[in-house]
Amino acid sequence: MSIEFFTRLPLHGETQFLPGDPRNRGDWHAGGPSTGAVSGFAVGDHFTYIDYLGQIARAAEINGFGGALMVNAPTGEEPWTVCSLLARETRSLKFVTAFQPYHYTPWVAVQQAATYQRATGNRLVWNIINGGSDAIQRQVGDFEDHDQRYARATEFMDVVRGYWHHEQFHYQGTYYRAEGGGLRGPLKKAELPLICTAGSSVAAREFAAKHADFYLMRAEHPDEIAALIADIRARALKWGRTDIRFGLSIDVIARETEDAALAEAKRFFDEGVAKGTVKARAAHAGLRTARKLSYEHDYNDKDEQQAFDDFFIHPNVWTGFGYIGIPPGCALVGSYANVVARIREYHGIGVDLFFLAGYPHLEEAYRIGEHILPHFREQRAALARPIAAPLPLHASNGA
Repeated sequence: MSIEFFTRLPLHGETQFLPGDPRNRGDWHAGGPSTGAVSGFAVGDHFTYIDYLGQIARAAEINGFGGALMVNAPTGEEPWTVCSLLARETRSLKFVTAFQPYHYTPWVAVQQAATYQRATGNRLVWNIINGGSDAIQRQVGDFEDHDQRYARATEFMDVVRGYWHHEQFHYQGTYYRAEGGGLRGPLKKAELPLICTAGSSVAAREFAAKHADFYLMRAEHPDEIAALIADIRARALKWGRTDIRFGLSIDVIARETEDAALAEAKRFFDEGVAKGTVKARAAHAGLRTARKLSYEHDYNDKDEQQAFDDFFIHPNVWTGFGYIGIPPGCALVGSYANVVARIREYHGIGVDLFFLAGYPHLEEAYRIGEHILPHFREQRAALARPIAAPLPLHASNGA
C-alpha cells in the first residue's frame, strides 16, 4: 500500500506559541503590542500574511510534501481564495480546499473547479465539510440541522458529478434541480477534484461511503482508527466501492532525541495551563456538536487538573494539544525514529495519506521534510483517483 504526505497551512494564524499570542507571526492576535513577523499588517502592505502562507507552501513543496490542507473556519482566511493565489507560486503542490455545500451552488463549484484545474494542472482537492457546530452554522446563515446538511451534501455531489460528466444533465431533488446544464468545451478537459470528507456521525459516514475518495480522520488510538476504517469500508461496499482510502491529520513534535521532543511539547502544555486555555477550551467545546473523541471524554470527565504525561494515549501519541485548545488536538511526540515508527503503525492499519504539521509551520516543514519524509521515499505515490466509470446516479434522483 502506497503512502503520501500533505501538510497544513495556518489560515487562522501561526501557532509557535498559543493561538492569539502576539509573538506569533501574522495579525491573528487580540491586539496590543506584538513582536511576530507581519504582525502589524495593514491592507496595502508590501508583505502580507498571505505572503507568509506562500513561504510555507513553497517550503512544503521543496521538502517533498505532496499537498497542503486549507482549513476552513469563519475565523480564518477563505481557503479557495488562498489556494488560488498560492497555486501560481508553486509548481506541483496540491491544495485541499475545505468548503461547505452551503457556500456554493453545484454549478458554481463545478465551473470554479474546472477553471482552477485547467490553470494548475489538476492540483485541486476538495474537502467537503458540513460544520461541526450548529451554533456556528447559524452564525453564517445556515439553519439546516445536522442530518439535513449531510442530505444536502449528498445531493450536492450527485449534481456536481452529473454536471461534470454530462453536457445535458437533468436532476430533481429536495435541495437542487438541474435542467440540461453541464461542462462543455475546453472545461471538459479538467479532472473532477479528488473528494475528501470527514465526520464521525452516521450521516457523515454514509456521505463518505458514497462520495469520498479519501475519508479523513483526527488521530486517536490505533485500535479506534482501525475500527473506524473497517466501518467506512463496510458502508462503501453497499455502493459497490472498494477503493475508498483514508487520511489522518496529526501534528508532529519530532526532535533528535526523545527528551528534546518531550521538552518542546511540555513548553506548550505548561504555557497553556498557566494561561488558563483549558477553561477557554472547555467553554468553546460547548458550542461544538461534532462527536468527541474518546480521549476528549477522558479529560472532560475529570475535575482535577491533569499532568503532562496523562495525555499519552499510545507510545508517542500525545493529546495534550487538544487539552489546551490547539486543533486538531493530537500530536506525534518523540525522536525522529519513533515518529517514523508510529507513522508506519498507522499506515499498517490502513492510513495512506498523512497531514503532518508543526509549529511554526515554516521551520517545521523543513524539519519533517529532512528527518521524517525521506524514510518513506520508496513507498510514496502521488494522489490519484482509480480509473473507473463515474458513480451512477439513481433514477429516483432524476438522472
